[in-house]
Amino acid sequence: MNMLAARTAQASLAARIFESLVTAVGPDRASALLAEAIENDARCAGAAFARLAAQGASLTHFATVLERWREGGALTIEDVALSANTLSFAVTDCAYARAYADMGLDPGLGFILSCRRDEPFALGYSPRLSMERSRTIMQGSPACLFTFTWAG
Repeated sequence: MNMLAARTAQASLAARIFESLVTAVGPDRASALLAEAIENDARCAGAAFARLAAQGASLTHFATVLERWREGGALTIEDVALSANTLSFAVTDCAYARAYADMGLDPGLGFILSCRRDEPFALGYSPRLSMERSRTIMQGSPACLFTFTWAG
C-alpha cells in the first residue's frame, strides 16, 4: 500500500477519534493530543528510515525519501536542490490535501494528519537534521517550500 492510500485510510479513523476527543476534552486539547500522537509516530518513522541507511544517516540518504513521498502521485516535488548541508524543494501539488477535502475533513485536521509529520520525521531521522517550511498547500498556499539542513 502506498503512503497516500495508507494516510487516507488512517484519516478516516483519525477523524472519528478526533471527534470523540473534541466531545471529551474540547477542540484545543483534542488537537494537541492528536498532534502529539501523529508527531510521535512520525519520529518513529524517521528513525526507521535512518536504519535503512547502509552507510549511516546522512543528508544524501535522507534525500532519497523524496521518491517514497512521490509514490502514487501523492506529492509533486519540483526544484530539488541538494548541497553538502541543505536539501530544498517545492511541493507544487498535494494529493493529501485533495483527498482530505474530498473526505470533508477540515484543513486544520488535514494539517495535523500530514503536515505536522514532516519536522518530527526529520528529527527522528537524525537530531542533526532540521527543517524549515514557510508555507503549505494544506493551509491555502500554492506550494509548500521546504529546506532541510544538516548540521555538521
